[in-house]
Amino acid sequence: MRILLFLLFLSICLLNPFFSIPFHLFAQSKPCKAISEGEKIELLLKKIGNFNGSFIRNGDIHVAKDAENHLRYKLKEAKNSFFAPDPKDWTAKLFIDKIASKSFLSGTPYKIRYPNGKEILSSVWLYEELGKLESCP
Repeated sequence: MRILLFLLFLSICLLNPFFSIPFHLFAQSKPCKAISEGEKIELLLKKIGNFNGSFIRNGDIHVAKDAENHLRYKLKEAKNSFFAPDPKDWTAKLFIDKIASKSFLSGTPYKIRYPNGKEILSSVWLYEELGKLESCP
């Protein structure tokens, strides 16, 4: 008798559109895949190159792919510098702060311009993207 009542209750619950069982609560969550700092930097560079907008560097507007190439060049040069940290010690945050946020020569902050014209500092955008990379989906 209990089994019949249980099955009746279960069928009512499943057929009633106003009642839903949160089955996702029973699913096992997968652990986040850890990605290295080098992988984070590479993913950020790719996000820059695929951005649907433009980058402003020293007042000049550049397409996303050019911005990616420029930052790759700056990173390569920085890693080869005598004064820079060892290449294995570079982190995504160091990349954002030292390479992708402002001009080395003028000190002018880099900006990102969305297709709708909105502009934000590249460091803000990159830290948002880094946060997405480091969070579990």
